[in-house]
This record gives sequence, C-alpha cells and structure tokens, in this order.
Amino acid sequence: MYLVEPFFETLRYPRGFESGNLVPEVDADYAKLKKKKADYLISFKGKPEIMIEVKKAETKLTDRHVSQLNEYFNNIQNCRVGIVTNGVEYHFYCCNSNGKVGLHPTPFYTFNWANIEGSNIEKLSEFYATLIDLNSIIESAQESFFLEGFEDALFKELSNPSRELIKAIFSHMHGKRLTDSIEKQIKSLINSMSIRACLDRLVVEEAKRNNSGIVTTSEELQVFQTIKTILSQQKQIESKSIGYRDLKGKFCILLEDNIQKKICDLYITPSSHKIDIDGDRIDIPDIDSILKLKKRLIDKALSLL
Repeated sequence: MYLVEPFFETLRYPRGFESGNLVPEVDADYAKLKKKKADYLISFKGKPEIMIEVKKAETKLTDRHVSQLNEYFNNIQNCRVGIVTNGVEYHFYCCNSNGKVGLHPTPFYTFNWANIEGSNIEKLSEFYATLIDLNSIIESAQESFFLEGFEDALFKELSNPSRELIKAIFSHMHGKRLTDSIEKQIKSLINSMSIRACLDRLVVEEAKRNNSGIVTTSEELQVFQTIKTILSQQKQIESKSIGYRDLKGKFCILLEDNIQKKICDLYITPSSHKIDIDGDRIDIPDIDSILKLKKRLIDKALSLL
C-alpha cells in the first residue's frame, strides 16, 4: 500500500470506491474459485480495465505471480491490462490477441525504481490518467509481440523455401520458364553458404546507403564471423548477443549492442589487420592468429556478462 498507492496517485489514479479510479480488494470469484480478490483495479467510466497484483517489496516477481494475476484477470470482464508489482518493479502485461483468452505471458513494459531511464519515464507517461489511450497502448504492445516472430518465420522460410520464394528468386534471375528441374536446383542453392555470402553483400550495401561515410568491408565481416564463432562455443555466451558497430577508423565487437560491453576493436585496412583487446593491439594476418586469441576473447566476453 505505502509503495503502490503513491505510485498510481502520481499518475492521477486516486484511491477510492466512489470517486477514485484505484479500487482496492475487488472480488474475482469464478466457479470454484471463491473469496478471491484482485488487489487493485483501475476503472475508466465505471469499467475495470487495469488489474494490479501486489507482492511484498522484497519478493522476486516470477511466472507464478503472473499466473495468479491471469487467473483473476480472466474472471473480471473488460480488463485489458494486468500489472504485477512488488512496489519497486512494475511489470505490465496486455491481453492476448487473435481471440486467445488471458494475458500475454511476456510483459510489454517494465518500470523499475532501481533503474530509471528517460525512455522508461516516457513510456510510463502514456499511462498518465489524462493522457492514457488503452486502445493505442494495447495495439502497440500486440504489434511488437507479433513482430517478435519475424526471425523464426524467416528461418523457417529459408530452411525450407516455399515455391513463392523460389519463384521470386527465379524472376530476379530473368528466367523464361520455371521447370521442375530448375526449381529443385534453386531450392538446393538456398543454404547457409549462399545466405552468408548475400548477408555480407547486404551489410556493405546498407553501409553505402547511409550518409555516414562508413563502409563495412567483407574483410571486417569475415573476422567478425570468425570471432563470433569462437565466442559462441562458450555456452554462457549467446550467439545472438554478439554484435558490432562499424565506426570511423575502427570496427567494434560488442555484447548486447552496448558500447560499454566492448570485447575488442578491429583495425582492418587493405595493408594491415589488427585487433585491440584492452589496449593490447595485435596483428591478425590470418585465421590461425585469431584462433590463438580464443582464451583472451572468451575471458573478455565473460567478464562483461
């Protein structure tokens, strides 16, 4: 109460059963579930639309708490957003789309008093009582969840190409007639090797399109892929967390796209290939020279986790 109510009062949701939006201890009974109460509901024009499940301040929020919130959420009509909080962290969940009942299992927004950033406050302001547009908030959240499936969908398409993809590639090849034989050959050519080759060309093309004057070279990408492969052998390092930023004069290999988590810098020119690990600049004329640095690269990455 002493943490949660002031938080929502700051967003202009005063506590009260008659004049307030923030209503405590609301019945959530359903069928065999008796004497169940939602900790708080926020109502708009008399309709409860946001449900809040509150835990003690020292409680670590888990999926079990989300399940409890979801159980109550399904029992109160009109609710569209659920919040689980321990007064310090606030995890915001939205209703499922595509006719599915209940809440989406992943929060679309998290506010934490221990880690406040400008963008976090900006998102929180969308819930201010005089500005809130729940339809827009939910639409945006559901759209982001939908787009999260893009990489999986792309992987499935590339690992087992559809005829539509083959026909699109065939048309760019300016073929006259797509025979069964040619279709099979094109399908066999869509593999990791051809995709990697196209990826290198795509990165270079994207660099040329922007106006930064920075061009990511195939040599830089080849060294990056070698280092990424080395690091991915360590189970604690997720492959998808390894990325890079190509800056003027150097190529940085990072974790989690965070410049504060820099593993190393590459200095690749037509006449010289060097790597810098913690200020120690080393020549890397070939792949073997990079492999010799395996332990240093992995130790550096682990120290950043």
